[in-house]
Amino acid sequence: MSGPASTFRAATSARRRLIVAAALGLTCAAAATPAVAVIIVGSAAGNTAAPTDPGLATRWSQVGSFSDFLGTPIASQFFLTAKHLGNLTGQAITFPDATSYTTTAAFFDPASDLAIYQISGTFPNDKLVPLYAGSFGANQAMTIFGRGRSRTDTVVTGQRFPNGTEAKGWTWGGFTGDRSWGTNTLDSLANGGAAGTQLAWDFDVGGGANEGVLATNDSGGPVFLQEGGVWKLGGINYAVGPVLVRETQSGPTLEAAVYDYGGLYLDVGGTWTLQSAAVGDKPAVSYSSSVPANAPWVQSVITVPEPGALALVGGACLGGLALLRRRTA
Repeated sequence: MSGPASTFRAATSARRRLIVAAALGLTCAAAATPAVAVIIVGSAAGNTAAPTDPGLATRWSQVGSFSDFLGTPIASQFFLTAKHLGNLTGQAITFPDATSYTTTAAFFDPASDLAIYQISGTFPNDKLVPLYAGSFGANQAMTIFGRGRSRTDTVVTGQRFPNGTEAKGWTWGGFTGDRSWGTNTLDSLANGGAAGTQLAWDFDVGGGANEGVLATNDSGGPVFLQEGGVWKLGGINYAVGPVLVRETQSGPTLEAAVYDYGGLYLDVGGTWTLQSAAVGDKPAVSYSSSVPANAPWVQSVITVPEPGALALVGGACLGGLALLRRRTA
């Protein structure tokens, strides 16, 4: 792959211009909505049991709960998660088999939203997840793990093209801390500015029962892609948008998983503005930080763990939550 643009359609398409991408898990910035599951089309309950695919079932056992989020072991003393969660050093990562490891140091990538934590002790080899090193292609299959909020069965309704109304998605539910999974296909690579290269994927209602979209607290969860028939770690969950919608201009503001925001109202520059309904859906887009794009930094941490070189970055908030909002030339 020659560069982030590759052969994908541009991430500056008109349907993404009005996306406000809120970093998942942030609770101290007005643009971020604080938020059991990777939300899926087929069920409000989500997929909370391990996937039936043997390779993914193994990955399910290898990913640990870290604070209210997830972390994925990639070397004997290190695991990957999201930087915007803040400095969580001292907290433990706990696995489905009840084993637990306390974190002792944090490393934050200056060029992306990736974070690596070091543990006290050593992960056994059967807990280590291989890193994806292949190229990316349009419609590439992905499986996403997270611990974010669920959806409800309450339907969000908006204007239909050319007239009438129709369902557009569902409101978000609560947070229980349960892990879950969904599937999707890669749509494009997006330039996330300070958040680095992002895998972008739409929430398509026709994508099947397991079609997934992120919600708050899915941050730090892994995205797996196949390479040589093996599911490998290719992304770390970062953001989703749009999330806040209204059915009418003066109606209540809803937190929602929308597969079509055309015909709904979005906050554009402080004004709730109707997004034109169209023949095709305008789905919410989820973003996950690319692991291959930041492989040199990852390797520099996990192969040369110099204690004196630790860069601990405090603060639980990142500014510029609209980093992924793009403009056409």
